[in-house]
Amino acid sequence: MTSRARTALRQAAAAAGFTLEGARTLQLHRNWVVRLPHAAPGRPVVAKVHEPRSIPTVVHREVQVAGWLHRSGVLTARPVVERPTATEAGLLVTFTEDLGDGPPASSKGLGRLLAELHALPLPSHIALPGLDVTGTLLSRISRLPEDVLAPADVHWLSIHVSAAGEQWKNTPCGGDVVLHGDLNVLNSIVTPAGPALIDFETVSRGPAAYDLAFEAWRRDGFGEDPAGYARFCHAYGADVTTDRQGAPYKVLARLRAATGAVIALEAAVHDPAWRPEAARRLNCVRTLNSNPARHPWNWSTDPTVPAAEAASTRARTA
Repeated sequence: MTSRARTALRQAAAAAGFTLEGARTLQLHRNWVVRLPHAAPGRPVVAKVHEPRSIPTVVHREVQVAGWLHRSGVLTARPVVERPTATEAGLLVTFTEDLGDGPPASSKGLGRLLAELHALPLPSHIALPGLDVTGTLLSRISRLPEDVLAPADVHWLSIHVSAAGEQWKNTPCGGDVVLHGDLNVLNSIVTPAGPALIDFETVSRGPAAYDLAFEAWRRDGFGEDPAGYARFCHAYGADVTTDRQGAPYKVLARLRAATGAVIALEAAVHDPAWRPEAARRLNCVRTLNSNPARHPWNWSTDPTVPAAEAASTRARTA
């Protein structure tokens, strides 16, 4: 992590009265997430140093949502400092309670959590943005360097995403709920009190189908256990792939596929081992325009493991 981020953490911890003794990095990606086991007597805390491009109102909303969910009875990491700390280093830092080192929630646990979230009334005191299914993705595509995605492919992928966005506007999907917006396994954790939902950077309001499509795509794109997806649907009480004749999911699957390709392409910028997987994912996205999708696609989350081997391992452990 940069010296700027370390300076920001020191400044924010000092302002909150927390010690950095025994600090340990939990995640180092766009944001720097650090466990402070001795932040205060008997009070372990997790600090998050937000990336330089973070928007203060968005970070503040993330803290607001976590506090509101905790008060509403949805398990999450409670903020221990009510507002983001702005530092002289120019970075924002937030502090939440430490939920421990539990594994991600099971499919069943995640389904129950999401049902609890979607059942809550839209909060009147938090300005939740409306769901934008293409804006952030198009921006990410435009920033991909030519050595991982040629200009012609950038143009094609942008048109593909924009077309899916237009199709989404004309697809009946139901009323708005509070959306998590990034329902992946890393954004849940099992605690002694049960599974908890974390990380609300992308929270918004929109149709429930958007959140539900994340789990469906784990089955269709990555070849995850269909029985696990069935448990998720049973716990939540709906199956997005069949709801409304599957119309919303058909559009969202196009967007999830494009997002998966972009994630691999972004990884390939810093790690050439990701380039074959990125190319394979991009080719899968192209087939959506010419042939019916044949799922699962068995995408890999580890570029060092051949796709066939990864699929075989999932089949043996399903």
